[in-house]
Formats: sequence, C-alpha cells, structure tokens
Amino acid sequence: MPQLQCVGASVHYEALGEGPPLLLLAGIASDGASWGPLLPLLQARFRLILIDNRGSGRSRCEGDIAVEDMVDDCAALLDHLGIAQAFVAGHSMGGMLGQRLAARHPERVKALVTMTTSDRIGAKERVLFQDLAKLYFEMQPQTWFRLLFQWLFSEPFFQSEENVAVAAEASAAYVFRQSPEDFLRQVKALEKLPEANPKAIQCPVLAIAAGADLLIPPAAVERGHKGIADVRMVTIADVGHSVHWEAPEAVARAIVEFLV
Repeated sequence: MPQLQCVGASVHYEALGEGPPLLLLAGIASDGASWGPLLPLLQARFRLILIDNRGSGRSRCEGDIAVEDMVDDCAALLDHLGIAQAFVAGHSMGGMLGQRLAARHPERVKALVTMTTSDRIGAKERVLFQDLAKLYFEMQPQTWFRLLFQWLFSEPFFQSEENVAVAAEASAAYVFRQSPEDFLRQVKALEKLPEANPKAIQCPVLAIAAGADLLIPPAAVERGHKGIADVRMVTIADVGHSVHWEAPEAVARAIVEFLV
C-alpha cells in the first residue's frame, strides 16, 4: 500500500475515484477507514485522497506527535501526488488540521469543509481526552470503545444493545486499531495545538455541525470559525459527533452542493 516518506514519519495514504482532488482528514483515534460511509457517495465526483494521520492507521513515526507535522504531511502528500490545489474536508481533529493547512498553505486549499470541528479543544474536552487516554491502558478495548461511543453517537445508536456490542467488537478487532500509546500521543498533540489564524484562511469554508453533538456542539463550531472571512454553517439535526456515520447522505449532499 502507498506510503509517503515525510520528515520523521512514513505516512500511509490511498486515492480513490476520479475528478477534482478532495483530501480527507480524519479525527483523533481514526484513520482513512473512518470515511467508509461517505466514500461511495463522493468518489463518483471527486478524486478522494485519504491520509492516515501520524499515530493512526498504517502511518508510522517515532517520538512526539505535533499538529504542525501532521499539517505539513498533508502538504507533502499533495506535492507527492502532483496536486497544486485541492478541496479539503476534515472531521473533528481533522477539521482543525484543515483550518491550519488552509492558513499555513493558503495556495493549496481551494475550499475547506469542517465537520463537528472547533478551532481548539476546550478545558472539558482536554480532561475527557486525558481520562480516555488513561483508561485505554487499563480496560478491555471493547469496554473503552463503548465509553467513547457515548461521545460519538446520538440516542438511536444505543437503542439496540446488540448494535453497541457489535460496533465495540468490530472497533476492537480492527487490524489497524490505534494503540493506547498512539492515542495518548495524539491527545498530547492536541494539548499543544498551535493557535489558529482565521484571518489567514482565504478559501471559502463550510462548517458542518451536528445538532446532538455532546463533544463539539453547534455553538462551539460557530465559535471555532469566527474570524474566517468566507464561512457558512449548516447544522444537521438529531445526530451526534460522528455526523458522517449517522447522516452520510446529508453530509455528502452538503459537501457536493458546497464544492461543485
């Protein structure tokens, strides 16, 4: 599978479909596979480029992880693929990376879509991630994922105990599941997140919020995009933080309407 050698890391990526390039940036504890529900809805219109951030999936690096390095990995991947400018979409932490990619390399980002993203993690989220990182070392992964799901999904997901159990087993058994050590490294990277520079973001931005998001609620999404010159926001009602899993058709429709 394709690997890109970056400074201090071997970064895994995949490219699917035809059309204008759309770089997809996953959130914390996630890799390129996390885009599964959206792929069949988007790859007929876009050349989808999926990257495993440092500390996730099949990417490998040593030592501490820095957000700036993950952002530079994205720019290096575009260089590697011969792409001068791309659309970018990011979920949660991936949206934070997208904001900083657009600010740091404005000539590379034609338009940006963020999903359930703010510009930084707040005090409550910092404590949550620290506690989750500690617990990941102490409990069975199935139990840990059941706790994580509380922050990712809305009420209907939990109506069936079988559904929750199957999802936890599948997450724990995923062959490229992020290790507790790598989750901790990503958490520490978010704790040192450099300040966003919204005035440097020159491209149009679509901020997708989720009405039932406990982690980054719509008000936090709105605050996290203040200062961007060209930003619009859409809220998808009754779904949780993993908006592209609970409402993939609505998310795909918003992306296509914004980018095409």
